[in-house]
Amino acid sequence: MGTTLKTSLTRFARFANDFIPPRLLRDRYVAQRVRMFVIAHFCGPTIALPICASLYVIDTGRGWQMWTVFAMIGLFWVYPAALKRPWVRFEHLALLSTQHLVVTILFAAYHYGGVSSPFLVWFLVVPLLAFFYLGSTRFTRYAIFAKIGVNVAGFYGAYLWSGSFPVHVPPSALVIPGIVSTLSASIYVTVLAIYYSNLVDSQSDLEKEMRRHRTTMTELQRAKDLAEQANSAKSEFLARMSHELRTPLNAVIGYSEMLLEDAEDEGRDEQTADLRKINSAGQHLLSLVNDVLDLSKIEAGKMEQYAESFDLGRFVDDVAATCESMMALNGNRLTVQRQGDLGDFACDVTKLRQIVLNLLSNAAKFTSDGDVRLVVRQESSDGRRWLEMTVQDTGIGIDADELDKLFEDFSQTQSVASGAYGGTGLGLSVSRRLCRLMGGDITVTSEPGVGSCFLVRLPEAAAGAPTTTAPTATGSAGDTASRAWLERSQQPAHWSGAKQTVLVIDDDHTVLELMDRSLAKLNLPAILTDSGGTALQLARTARPTLIVLDLILPEVEGLSVLRQLRAEGIDCPVLVLSVVDERNAAFEIGADEYLIKPVDRGVLIETVCRLLAAAPRRRATDIVGRRRA
Repeated sequence: MGTTLKTSLTRFARFANDFIPPRLLRDRYVAQRVRMFVIAHFCGPTIALPICASLYVIDTGRGWQMWTVFAMIGLFWVYPAALKRPWVRFEHLALLSTQHLVVTILFAAYHYGGVSSPFLVWFLVVPLLAFFYLGSTRFTRYAIFAKIGVNVAGFYGAYLWSGSFPVHVPPSALVIPGIVSTLSASIYVTVLAIYYSNLVDSQSDLEKEMRRHRTTMTELQRAKDLAEQANSAKSEFLARMSHELRTPLNAVIGYSEMLLEDAEDEGRDEQTADLRKINSAGQHLLSLVNDVLDLSKIEAGKMEQYAESFDLGRFVDDVAATCESMMALNGNRLTVQRQGDLGDFACDVTKLRQIVLNLLSNAAKFTSDGDVRLVVRQESSDGRRWLEMTVQDTGIGIDADELDKLFEDFSQTQSVASGAYGGTGLGLSVSRRLCRLMGGDITVTSEPGVGSCFLVRLPEAAAGAPTTTAPTATGSAGDTASRAWLERSQQPAHWSGAKQTVLVIDDDHTVLELMDRSLAKLNLPAILTDSGGTALQLARTARPTLIVLDLILPEVEGLSVLRQLRAEGIDCPVLVLSVVDERNAAFEIGADEYLIKPVDRGVLIETVCRLLAAAPRRRATDIVGRRRA
């Protein structure tokens, strides 16, 4: 029975919500009190109906007193409807209701039995209801007891004024109404107690649920902290491993390129094929290292951008020239289509080059004896310039159900996963992440057996370079033989009289040797040093035409060297050549170009020649400016 009554009260509570305005439902605790108010005002008069019936039976005179009691009891049904009025405040209505109840009890007691009236038992309900409606605050306690005291005083004053209580029915006839009133009051209090118990149980369940959620949140926070620590450790590990892998790769790729060039010049075809395989393997390993490191940086939110304005037509020519060998490998033909005047465009050109080369590399790999088309155009939309580059091939194509996972990390289609084409499944994932980092995106359409079409869409960015933190310098000075070789390159006899000289600053002696041999083929004397402190002295003495600077140096870090060079007015071009990507900080301080090791030897030579060609004009402009000043 208790469960049935509890269920009925729960349903009745939902019914009570129809009488409660939304403004009172916002606060859960206020809503509970208002709900109790509605239930009490529906149940109270209903439970009092047997009292009214017994009074109707015993009061044969049925005077105005009886009808007044009936009307006062019936008026309690009006209170829930009054809640809907926007000008009615719940607190005022609750105080009025308790006053109404006190007056009804005392009026009925005055006319039916006096201090022995069966209606006085309801007096115990008054403070209970007041606390249910208004809460057990100090104001509520004072207000209710003051109200009871004033009304009882009025009741006693009416008795003194009249000299006695009116007798409308004999006292013996009030026995049955007294029993009915006591039972009704007990039922009423029981109903309210069960509903209140239901509220307490629901609050207890809610508190348990909140404690469970707090425990879950604590565990999630702990798991989040552990994941962040693991991610930080992973990023640090990848950064260190990247440096450790790039350093030997720089030697493998650099020496293989030099030996390959010598073998080709001397017509040693057998060695040329072997060296080309070594170089290709080194380049492939380098691409894997770059993809993993880029993915780690993007996930850690540490991937930076450097927007610069560049000639888009020349960029397309450079990309097409770079892709010639990979296209020829499978007998493919690359067609470049320019739509309109391309002009200049501003974005992170290094990341754009990485994205486009990755797409063209994929097209060349998955197409045999086919056509690859690169379409480039600019458009204006929403007040911004946008770059669209489309890479379309006639290769194997991709099934529609595999397109969704094409850009997931380490994801490969079934044809690729079979092992016929190789790859790690990172290239497209990194490319899309880079595009989105730059405010754009990559989309793809494909049909198996027909080919695929990738569309890169990027917004133009404002050219500029934010400052970043410089890396910590590490490295060693090398052995005695290397030291003697370096000191010979630093003697004035080595570079005096030369029209152009290049100062190379790097703590890796392999890099210094490769740069020395590469510059020698250009008839450029190279001044070599593995120390930042020595580099500053050589820059002041030799006044080189170009400086090639690594950022990871012993004693004085590379960015500090660059900052000191510019502070002392040494304005020759500076090419930063490093395994770490700190281009934003380097450009902010005054670097002219930035290449990440290992770098393609052709790109390195082209960059060196371009900077050397610009150096005389730059110095002449500075001299004229100083004379005018």
